[in-house]
Amino acid sequence: MKRYLTVIAGTLLLLAGCSKETGPSGRDGERQPIRFDVAATGAQTRAVNEIAGDADLQGESIGVFASYTGKLTYENTTVSSDFMYNQEVKYSANHVWEYDPVKYWPNDPDDYVSFFAYAPFEASPAEGSGTGIIGMSRKVDLGDPWINFRLPEDPAHQVDLLYGQCYNPATGAFTSWLDQKKAGWNDENLKFTFRHALACIGDEITLKISDALFARIQGELDVTVTGVTIVYRNLTSKARLVLRSAGEPNWKEIISGELTTSRTYDSGALNVLYAKDAVTTPAPCVVDSGHGLFYIPIRVAGTEAPAMDISLSYTVDNGLASFTDVAVATVPFTLAEAGTKQGITLTLGADLNLEAVITTLPGGIAMPGTITPEPGF
Repeated sequence: MKRYLTVIAGTLLLLAGCSKETGPSGRDGERQPIRFDVAATGAQTRAVNEIAGDADLQGESIGVFASYTGKLTYENTTVSSDFMYNQEVKYSANHVWEYDPVKYWPNDPDDYVSFFAYAPFEASPAEGSGTGIIGMSRKVDLGDPWINFRLPEDPAHQVDLLYGQCYNPATGAFTSWLDQKKAGWNDENLKFTFRHALACIGDEITLKISDALFARIQGELDVTVTGVTIVYRNLTSKARLVLRSAGEPNWKEIISGELTTSRTYDSGALNVLYAKDAVTTPAPCVVDSGHGLFYIPIRVAGTEAPAMDISLSYTVDNGLASFTDVAVATVPFTLAEAGTKQGITLTLGADLNLEAVITTLPGGIAMPGTITPEPGF
């Protein structure tokens, strides 16, 4: 089950005045600074650069977009996100979420404003270059705000992409914060719950041998696993995340340039011994955790299905001589839902053949938090 963390807000100074060029003007007269009381849980395993808890999110900034639609609902108009455009909101040394310049609710308490958010914040991505967030909708663009995202070549440089939602604890439903009015937020807090837009594969790699192989080596051979390499093929290289969604991340294909890519995991040197003098079949052994690969959980139409090419190197020793070899397997995998964390269990069979099974790890990617501003944000 996916998890999220609740950030319980105190009060807020938020959504202050906008210029005549960017939306309604005026002040609402209530200037309450944001203060947070945080209750959070974390994941037991960590992917590289995972935003796994509230403290991680506080170490980043978030980006906020907002659209003012006056008396018209968001559905019944097409506007730009110029009320707030990629506004950086960050956790300060004073333990509050702050931004500048401050914005205000419209003077008319019945005017509508809709809000969208993502993390980590990117100030001015250069469209088409680099990795991670590589572009976003412009301030003058009409319609839903969006972000373009590309997988990095090196998983060590990967980015954990999040998007903000409205969470209804009574129904368990997630939606976007559309059509909010000052009149509805005089005494309550509007909450952003951040969710993961990506999935994670290979965050825990488990190794075991079959009973049949153990029966073959018992009293005869020592088998030592010395390394594991996994090539993830046909991953979607880039896609567009539309920040308006009804729950699951609203990914869209980008049909230009490189459509798919490959990423490689290498365990480095291992020394996992299955000894001939063992009495019973050894228990499964976790050889790596916390080094999962984030991937975009959509497949571009017309591209080949994602797959893993797995190589497991080993040494066999009978006490007089030894030899080394490599067991290989190619395994297709079904793309998981965003926020899912997957593990891989590798089994050496009786003929030193390799089988691989993808497992869903409990808890998924840790949900990082709920940002709770008031009177709205």
